[in-house]
Amino acid sequence: MNKKEQFIRNGLSCLGYKSKHDLIENLYLKSIIDSYGRIDKCIGIENDIRDRLVHDFYFDNKITKDLLQKNILFINWERWVFKNETDLGRADLSFAISGLEFIVECKRLKNVNQKYIDEGLYRFLNNEYSEHESCSAMLGFVIEGNIEHIRSGIMRKCEKERCVQNDFSRQKYTDWEYNFKTTHSRKNNSEINIYHLFFEFVKN
Repeated sequence: MNKKEQFIRNGLSCLGYKSKHDLIENLYLKSIIDSYGRIDKCIGIENDIRDRLVHDFYFDNKITKDLLQKNILFINWERWVFKNETDLGRADLSFAISGLEFIVECKRLKNVNQKYIDEGLYRFLNNEYSEHESCSAMLGFVIEGNIEHIRSGIMRKCEKERCVQNDFSRQKYTDWEYNFKTTHSRKNNSEINIYHLFFEFVKN
């Protein structure tokens, strides 16, 4: 075990989590689901919806509020990252403790939109986001159409993109109904595990 792995393991242990997946599912994803239960669900632009979640993380979410106030957990939005040596990209949201970052890409959806792949999933597969991490997430903000139809349609599209079967992709995530998980081979041949969660936002 190298120094970084030991550092991360010690940090996870101090927070009471057994593994990175335990941290991701029981802190990061659970906090998103918890905040979704409280926030305004009117249609807005993508960043507006994301900002409602971030505001709740800081002020109303019992899972994250104390950790944020103590500077143990960091949440960034409009997170600038280098896509390559000359070009910058901007991830929608990230959660971080020292040594471990979890980037989340958000997309508004009215249907089974190819932009979810071209302007979302590919950013992870092309090492623009989460290059040094093994897990990330995408959130679909469904503002029109049937959420289950959109979820299943997006899943079929994702499964055509250098998909890999492993323990992560075979195991179910049970805390939210509208989800699926995929693993993909990136352009540098490393693997990225992605949680896909979908949330409905109604008309004004």
